[in-house]
Amino acid sequence: ALDALGVKGGQTLLIHGGGSMMGFGAVQIALARGIEVITTAGSTYEEKLRGFGATVTSYGDGMVERVKALGPVDLVLDTVGGALPDLIRIVDGDPKRVLTIADPSGPQLGVRGNYDDGRPLRYETFGEMAQAAANGKFTIPIARTFPLEQWREAMEISTSGKARGELLLLPTAASTH
Repeated sequence: ALDALGVKGGQTLLIHGGGSMMGFGAVQIALARGIEVITTAGSTYEEKLRGFGATVTSYGDGMVERVKALGPVDLVLDTVGGALPDLIRIVDGDPKRVLTIADPSGPQLGVRGNYDDGRPLRYETFGEMAQAAANGKFTIPIARTFPLEQWREAMEISTSGKARGELLLLPTAASTH
């Protein structure tokens, strides 16, 4: 999504939803690329995001004013949806400077969707991120792990919106045969 957005080192990127797992990862990747990051997040991951080097502000009422007070934003990546009109206002009314990976109403507002520019998916980034994680330079919060047989419980927690991190299903000896 960062490639599709076209953000480059030295630019300022607003990541709406830095506390979502997609946003949490995007913050780290953008910072590693030399991009200045402002992110919206709640209190759960606020300090961790600041520790990476992002400027963090809250979402919700007054978000536009809070972000604009931090300085000009070149581009916006929306990872959670629900705020596209405000995100467009942050970039001075230009919807093409916003890319959403979460809000299906984007096209009606002129906002770009993830990879709608025909750019091929970059599967090699999985290997890059795995290596960065192995080197301690990329992390995603793990809320809980489950044996594969408990997938229903994991699904219930996932769809509740209260996971507070990734949920992992782990194969067991019985499930690998």
